[in-house]
Amino acid sequence: MRRTQPSPRRHWLTQAARLTLATGMAAGLLLGTSGCGFKLRRGHDMAFKTIQLTGFVGTSPMAAELARALEASGVDVVDSTLEATRAASSVNVPNSHVVLEALVDKRDMAVSTTTAYGQIRDMTARNTLRFQVKRGDGSILLPASDVALARDMTYNEKDALAKQDESAALHKAMQSDIVGQVLRRLAAIRPDQLVTPAEPSLPSVVHAPSAPSPAEPAASR
Repeated sequence: MRRTQPSPRRHWLTQAARLTLATGMAAGLLLGTSGCGFKLRRGHDMAFKTIQLTGFVGTSPMAAELARALEASGVDVVDSTLEATRAASSVNVPNSHVVLEALVDKRDMAVSTTTAYGQIRDMTARNTLRFQVKRGDGSILLPASDVALARDMTYNEKDALAKQDESAALHKAMQSDIVGQVLRRLAAIRPDQLVTPAEPSLPSVVHAPSAPSPAEPAASR
């Protein structure tokens, strides 16, 4: 039996239909992701080029996430001000370098409520970061401020292991929120703020000429 070959026109229409279907599916996928709140993450635009993180302990998860977020924003995280100076091929510390100093970086759990028998019913997970930002010469750019978050969770001694995982997830979520708040504060720094303000010069003291002494009355003869 002889098989009939499809005409070129029909073959082209079939390919066009497949292409249209594929394009529609891709468009629907994009619309679906945008409708569900999905969007690409982008870094913040920073006025400075290098930053040094100090005051954190060596294993601080807050410092690690903050460093990754800063690098995603195009900022180089350096170990020292000297390294930033060498990277800028400058003799003096560049104005594009800042130092973020952590004054307090802690996470803890506190008992919120207990039963009449002294058993723990609710606990509160807390993350606190107190920091200040300095210019490369050590002058204060952003004064010390606190970013503190707390989340409540129920507690059950029979399910202690699962509650440990829940508290770790709460701390991680609060840490990411704090990092986002710190980045927004850093992104608000203007380029002119990176320059150390000049010391106000004292007005020169001008001494007024002394008034002449009144003439003495002529002596009577």
